[in-house]
Order: sequence, then C-alpha cells, then structure tokens
Amino acid sequence: MKFTFWGTRGSIPVPGPSTLKYGGNSTCCELDLEGQKVIIDAGSGIRPLGDTIDPHQGDLILLMTHLHWDHLSGFPFFTPAYTPGAVIRVGGWPRGVEGLEGLFRSSRFDGNFPVAFEDLQGNVFRDYSLDPTRFNIGVVEVATIALNHPQGAIGFRFDGPGGRLVFITDNELDPDDPAPAKLVDFCRGANILIHDAQYTPTEMTTRQGWGHSDWRSCVKLALAAGAGRLLLTHHDPGRSDQEVDRLVGFAREEAQGMAVEAAAEGLVLEV
Repeated sequence: MKFTFWGTRGSIPVPGPSTLKYGGNSTCCELDLEGQKVIIDAGSGIRPLGDTIDPHQGDLILLMTHLHWDHLSGFPFFTPAYTPGAVIRVGGWPRGVEGLEGLFRSSRFDGNFPVAFEDLQGNVFRDYSLDPTRFNIGVVEVATIALNHPQGAIGFRFDGPGGRLVFITDNELDPDDPAPAKLVDFCRGANILIHDAQYTPTEMTTRQGWGHSDWRSCVKLALAAGAGRLLLTHHDPGRSDQEVDRLVGFAREEAQGMAVEAAAEGLVLEV
C-alpha cells in the first residue's frame, strides 16, 4: 500500500508562507492499492490530486469520513468529476453522495456554484459494497469505526499483505482516558497510525466538544495500541510550520522511542 497526503489542514484551507512545509490544503489522501486508486475525503487537496489522475485508467474510489465542509469543499474542482467516462464510486460515510450533491445545490436565485450536480460528466454514485462496517478492496480488508465528532464521523483501517494502516481524522480523544479499549483494539498493531492532533493539551481545556484531539492524547493512544509509527494530522489553521515543528518535538519526547511525525502535503508512506 502506498499512501500520499494531498491535504493535511483542519477546518479551512490556509495556503500561505507560514504553511509551506506541511501544507495549507484541507484533508485529502490517496491510497494506491496495487493500481486501485482510493481517495479519502474531498477537502481542497483533492483539486491538485485530480490533476494527476488519468480517470480512464480505471474506476476511482472515494471514501468519505463525514460531511463537514473542510472534507468536501474541493470536490467541485475535481477534474475527473467533469470527465466523460470517468467512474467515481463513493463509499464510507453512508450519506457521502448527498453531501457532495449539496455542494452544487442552491435555494438562492443567484446560486452557490455555477454547475449542477446532474451536469457532471463523470459518473459519481454511491457504491453500497463500500459501506461500513467492513468491506474489501481487492486483497485489502477495510474496517471502519465510529468516532467522537459532532454529527459523527468514521475512521478507516486498511489491512493488506504488507501490514496495517489506520486513518483517523476528526476524532476527539478524552485527555483523561485517551486510549479507550474499543479504539485501542481497532488500532492495535498498526504499522502506521494517522490521527487528528489539531490542538495542544492546553488548548483542549477550552475546546472540549469541538471534535478534535491533542498531540499528547494521540501519543498515548498509539503507545497503547503498539503502533509502529504515528503521523499527526488535521493541523489547526492557525498553526504555522514552526509551531507544528515544536508540537512534533514535544510529542517525540513522550513517545518512548516510537516514530512520530507531522503529516505534510506530498509525504508518501509505504506499508
């Protein structure tokens, strides 16, 4: 499995000079499963990803974690959606297609977007074979888990011949109990664990209920699950590259030798 980050920012895209290292696009990732392209979420990072894809090389799979705007907003600018003959199978969050359609729908006379969903030339549809809680994509087994996030979200676990990768964004861990048994079991033995770490432990004191985690809680979860490598993602839009560097440094001090990094646009992981 080859996993590539195309968007690592949370809440809203923030391109600019202070986000060049880790990126300013909101969440989108690409998973290459022996030639099958799997996209996770459709934040603004899906726009540059779409420019690299030949949609005639096979069906695309888009797995949605949930329907908040920062995980949807790039889809109207996703080139394959406008390409005749392209097939985009949507799975994961059961109402994923509804969320994508909503980006093109307008009740106002002047509209929100100049193109209607029905006018897309690509074939975008819900593939019920990709619904939670467990399904297969080729030889890779995919499992999902419900997360602690306003209006709900799901995380994904990918088990393939080379190992296990877990992707969890938009999940609030309890700093007093950051490693609940069900989540530890889901993440157990992951070669790579990717987890939302939007906040610092100090920030969490005023942001409980917002649906995101702090870096210390992520480290504790990863250690409890025996993860081999932890990637912190969904960086706060107000966090500069230098501040993310410091956050990673603090996390490494508590990681007991476990590898800890921050997700960055263009970073490629191999499992």
